[in-house]
Amino acid sequence: MSANGKLDKAHLNFKGQKPQTKPATKKQRADSNNSSNTSMEELTNIHTQLEAMTDGISELNEDLKRMLKGEEIEELIKNIISTIMKTKEQNKYI
Repeated sequence: MSANGKLDKAHLNFKGQKPQTKPATKKQRADSNNSSNTSMEELTNIHTQLEAMTDGISELNEDLKRMLKGEEIEELIKNIISTIMKTKEQNKYI
């Protein structure tokens, strides 16, 4: 503080160039109708993809069920043939 009661302010002396800046650009606000339509299209696309995936999973599930039934039938046939062969072998020695 100086004698007259005022604050002493330090003076800054800047020597050099001001950095280059880009001019500000005003961003346009999205048209509410356009963004709404885009969102609905995206939602429809996602829904379609989910339906296709669900159908694909259902088909895979059915294929898997058929495969399991096929394996069960194959095992049943093996057991029947084994039983017939054992019976035939036993009757051979009687």
